[in-house]
Amino acid sequence: MKNLITTSRGIFNVRTYGNPSNPPLVLLHGWPQTSYCWHHVAPHLKDFYLLAPDLRGMGDSNRELDIKGYAKNKMGKDIFAIMDELGIKKFYLGGHDWGGAIVQEMAFLHPKRIKKLIIINMIIINNKKGQKKAAEVLVKHLFRSSWYQFFMSIKDFPEALLSGKEDVWVRFFSRGISNPIPEDAIEEYVRCYKIPNTITTAANIYRTISQDRARWKKYESKKINIPTKIIHGVLDPVIIKEYIERAEDCFSELEICRLKGGHFIADEQPEQVGNEISKYLA
Repeated sequence: MKNLITTSRGIFNVRTYGNPSNPPLVLLHGWPQTSYCWHHVAPHLKDFYLLAPDLRGMGDSNRELDIKGYAKNKMGKDIFAIMDELGIKKFYLGGHDWGGAIVQEMAFLHPKRIKKLIIINMIIINNKKGQKKAAEVLVKHLFRSSWYQFFMSIKDFPEALLSGKEDVWVRFFSRGISNPIPEDAIEEYVRCYKIPNTITTAANIYRTISQDRARWKKYESKKINIPTKIIHGVLDPVIIKEYIERAEDCFSELEICRLKGGHFIADEQPEQVGNEISKYLA
């Protein structure tokens, strides 16, 4: 079910699944997806009340153009504002890709509100050693797999090249490795990318990377004191396995699950991802 929630930080669309009397589980999507990426995962999370917001600038949420709102700590505050509006104080929390970065920011902002944490195919923002190791591997190929991140960061350039080509752009990335990404999901991602200003708002997520990384350096000496599970699709060419090395140093309690799949592991293997989440939270 889709719901528009008005908060002090804007209007956000939230998909909900399951019985509201069940424990709340908030799952955040990444780029270029929407909250629909959890649609096929939801049937495997029947013991929870799943809330899946569309991030600022994506899905059917507001298209605020001010780039300041796309710093990942600010996007984390968006999610807390949604939960406040819904009267949900404590919840389980997970995220994939940029959603995975946002949930880590949330863990540093208000750890007592998060019961357990799930991170799916995203760098560990306070893992200096893992990031260094990954960079040593990726630099040998000039960070070729991350070319789109540099492209998206350029002022006005994505807007000039992608307008009218949203379908081609989204479908280029929506290719599963272990299994195809479902067509209904791709169509939803394309629909939302065609909403006016999305090329800009989606790019803003990348245009704030430098300030995100500067802030993340402040976390390097800190641990996330929330029980955490990392789910990693090990065939991911962008978030490579080296990013996960020494991750155990960054959490007070950590479990790692490795699945033979790509970056969009929730789209590729929804049953496996849903079962892993459910098993860990149970």
